[in-house]
Amino acid sequence: MPIAITILVLAIALAVFISRKKTTKKKLVVWGVTTIVAIAPLLSWVAGVIFGLGEGDGFVGFTVMMYSFVFLEVIGFVLVYFGIFKRMKK
Repeated sequence: MPIAITILVLAIALAVFISRKKTTKKKLVVWGVTTIVAIAPLLSWVAGVIFGLGEGDGFVGFTVMMYSFVFLEVIGFVLVYFGIFKRMKK
């Protein structure tokens, strides 16, 4: 689990570094892709494992993992959608 948390922190730091001094459209696309590829799977896995160990039931942990993964993936797709189709002001 420490490896997953380390990768998650590095992915967030890389997204912050890449999105600095970019337009809003590019920031939304970068954060959306980062959410889809790195944040959603890693954060949902860590949350599911921690919750499952706390409750003592693997099915509860798996349920938390699946719901949080789907929720974060939808957020990522919405960010990418807004990044692609946002109109720029002239």
